[in-house]
Amino acid sequence: MTTLLDKDVIEIAKQVATANNVNFADVLTSPCTDSTGAAAIQIKFVLTPGSSASIMGANSALTVSQLVQQLADKGEERFPIVRYEERDAAGPQ
Repeated sequence: MTTLLDKDVIEIAKQVATANNVNFADVLTSPCTDSTGAAAIQIKFVLTPGSSASIMGANSALTVSQLVQQLADKGEERFPIVRYEERDAAGPQ
């Protein structure tokens, strides 16, 4: 097992999201801990304005499960905590 570079995690996340038709503007990562105190990685998909419907139901489940699987296949040892956040139409404040 290993810890992937953030840029590699982001690239994998973008590929998975694109394959599942998730309309995202950006993918951000940050280190965190899981509920047991073990090292984890937070992966946040910043959705384009008005696109939260693209992550409802099967798209969300497929995106998360495929992302978890692909990271594990690459040897990522940290548990991925996936979040979605819709960007305000006005952009960053």
